[in-house]
Amino acid sequence: MHLKTVFIRFYKSFNDDFLRKQENRKPKHWEMIGDTYYPYIQVSIDPKITTIVGANESGKSHLLSAIEKAISGKDIERSDFCRYSPFFTVKQNELKYPDFGSEWAELEQPEQDSIKKIIPEIHRNTIIENFFIFRNNVDSLTLYLPERGEYIPYPINAKQVIELDKLLPRTFRIESSIALPSSVPIKKLVQLGQENYSGGTKFELLDRKQRNKIIDELDVFSDNPELITKVRLFSNENREEIDSEAVTAMKSIMSALDEVSFRGREKDKERREKGFNLAYKLICKIAQVDANALLDLAKAIQDGMQGYANGIIERINRQLAINLNFPNYWVQDRKFGLKVMARDYDLVFTITDRTGTEYSFDERSQGLQYFLSYYIEYRSHEPHPNKTEILLMDEPDAYLSSQAQQDLLRIFDLFASPQPGSHLTHPIQVVYVTHSPFLIDKNHSDRIRVLQKGNEDEGTRVVKDFAINRYEPLRSSIGPHIGETVFIGNCNLMVEGIGDQILIAGAAIYLRAKGISNLETLDLNQITIVDSGGATQIPYMVYLACGRHADEIAAIVLLDSDQSGNEAKKHLLGKRGGQHRRPLLKEKFILQLADLKEEFCFVTDNVTAQLEIEDIIPLPICIKATKLYLQEFLEVEEAELLFLTEDLISSNMTGKTILDVIEQTLKDFPDLEISKAGFARNVIRVVNEWSRERNSLNEREIQALRVFEQNFKILFKKLNVMQRSAQQILIREKLSQKIDRLKKDFIARHPISAKREDGVILFDEIEGILESNIQNESIKQIEATKSEIKNLRRDYKLDIDMNKIIDDYTGFQVGLGRIKYAGLLASQEKTPDEAQAEKSAFSEEVLEEVQTDKLIVDEQAQLINEQEPTVSELKTAEVLGNPSTSNKRRKSNPR
Repeated sequence: MHLKTVFIRFYKSFNDDFLRKQENRKPKHWEMIGDTYYPYIQVSIDPKITTIVGANESGKSHLLSAIEKAISGKDIERSDFCRYSPFFTVKQNELKYPDFGSEWAELEQPEQDSIKKIIPEIHRNTIIENFFIFRNNVDSLTLYLPERGEYIPYPINAKQVIELDKLLPRTFRIESSIALPSSVPIKKLVQLGQENYSGGTKFELLDRKQRNKIIDELDVFSDNPELITKVRLFSNENREEIDSEAVTAMKSIMSALDEVSFRGREKDKERREKGFNLAYKLICKIAQVDANALLDLAKAIQDGMQGYANGIIERINRQLAINLNFPNYWVQDRKFGLKVMARDYDLVFTITDRTGTEYSFDERSQGLQYFLSYYIEYRSHEPHPNKTEILLMDEPDAYLSSQAQQDLLRIFDLFASPQPGSHLTHPIQVVYVTHSPFLIDKNHSDRIRVLQKGNEDEGTRVVKDFAINRYEPLRSSIGPHIGETVFIGNCNLMVEGIGDQILIAGAAIYLRAKGISNLETLDLNQITIVDSGGATQIPYMVYLACGRHADEIAAIVLLDSDQSGNEAKKHLLGKRGGQHRRPLLKEKFILQLADLKEEFCFVTDNVTAQLEIEDIIPLPICIKATKLYLQEFLEVEEAELLFLTEDLISSNMTGKTILDVIEQTLKDFPDLEISKAGFARNVIRVVNEWSRERNSLNEREIQALRVFEQNFKILFKKLNVMQRSAQQILIREKLSQKIDRLKKDFIARHPISAKREDGVILFDEIEGILESNIQNESIKQIEATKSEIKNLRRDYKLDIDMNKIIDDYTGFQVGLGRIKYAGLLASQEKTPDEAQAEKSAFSEEVLEEVQTDKLIVDEQAQLINEQEPTVSELKTAEVLGNPSTSNKRRKSNPR
């Protein structure tokens, strides 16, 4: 069973439902207090995931705690009572507690049998589809069963309460403010895994910060051992006195050992322990590392058996790599790796990314730390063997980037809909609170619950009409405009106008609700549909998305096949004309609707070659949508629209689009016109209504619905292919990174000097990489890199007397840096002043990088003091200042 509705009354910001009071409806028994009507505030809970949205102080967090109290009955305090309720008082014998209720639905047969066993008064043949429990004044419980429009009450005694508690789902939380620590004491992990473990000194169980504090204080005594005891003469007799500096140091040591430093800050100690628990879940539950192996590791470190310790660490890291599978859910870096290393008494967590660089936790963003922590909670969660469960989470967006929030939605889905083979044995309901638009699932707007705080004694209410007026007050509650935000998704789908945006989003949600394959619909959380404001604006929108200093973007474009769409495509491909025009997108990322004309299904043969998205919508749906728009927006009577028939439209469709024909037809009637946005909204309305009423449709309407579904599945399948290809740009290793790897390897092998033949081999390898990346990189970037290589071959005479040493090896290393950035520089457009400034900064950066590489290698070789420059600084500057043809820039023509 699952929680269907939570009822709240007189709890903190929840007073009673002041709007329901004004409605003329028959009160239910539980809504009455004496003879007065006090309706509960009702919040419906989605069977899978519920998103709670609201402005600050609107009662979002109170709702989560209300769910806990309604189910368990625990921690209900008089201080929780709503202070602007008429029942808030301090009079003797009149103090009250808040009231809670819950509705439960979709009971399985064993759960129904349990209810009947707990309450024998329920007839054994009764089918329990749903039931209600109301908790008044803490310990007064009543169960209600619906029967023929009425609700039969069954009071519950103390013994039945205990049995009912065993049946009801349990709630648990993932705390959004707890992150995986950067290190954890090894013996602490053992202690958490073995309840009877008594080994390990107090010093070993401390965290590194506390241990360092002790060591620093011990330095006081190592510098002056006489501080501990000094013999002084007092009144002609010798007495021992402890120096005040020693006393201070000893107190500091004892406070660290006894964790007194947390006194008065119990919350800090609790957070620390919860962080260690996360580390235990990661190492011992997810990676399945035996606690005894950790004991072996600690002993190996203590005994100086470094080889054995390294072997254990290597096995732990292998277990992490096999069992964690984190990169599959952290889409920002598919090459992410989490490792541990042993340091003193601790396991220290480190991270590697797509660059191959290793970082400590403190060097990476908080977003990664917290998302990893939430993921650990998911992977380590042990489902209750007998109960269903409800996950509650309060504002997980606080520490996460927009993309990480999108990734978190996938984790919620894994809780609510466990995959085959998952460690979760049953679905878990998820209820979370957010302020962020990025944690609102665009594929399921029906899961959103908006809370709003009323004035004075009105309290919190649930906004049921938030979809009206473009999702106001949802927009107000989260701050930014709820419309599609540009350039925040994994991939941006640029469309011509708002009508295209509405049709694509609506069709995607419709198909997903029908359980269509992910490859034949769109995940609106992973793609941002951008209304460009017309086909002529799409090239500029793509240009803005590219930015001035990025060579690629994750973007795809959908265009109509009319003249403006054709012109936009020419702009995007750089075929408009003019020597300064450069391509903005590859052709594989641009789709015109006519490209799929042979795959689309059309009811009529009179389909124009200038295909628009409205043309893949069957005519019966178009006619119905047009009529609904005119009736709703222009308040036209249905009888006035009888002239608008399929025959009338289809007879005029030769060489024209559907909307053109409809607009032309309406021009013959005064004051009748249609907008693309209004038309699109009503198309989606018609499709959803017809789908619900499928059994009552005529054959032509059923066929139209099938064609609509088929055409959009074809369109989405193609867009999905383009999206995946575009997203590869975000995760593949860049050309500059591959070249940089070869460069660093070359310098490591040749720190002092190199033969010309070594340079030839290096450039052959780089050119091999260039050839293999022709499909992934722009021709302009590859040609620029090849040109830089050609210049270096010529300037350093690599193909002449190849057995000789490369002259001016320092300048040659600087040239290797230019090869790395040649492609990136070629993709940029800049003014002459910008070019000169960037050139100077670039030269300094390359020189510094070369010097750093040389320093590292030379330190290893103990040759840093033996290195002598082969050229003067002036000659090096001349090499840096030598402009190659690949680096020349001209000022672009203004557009």
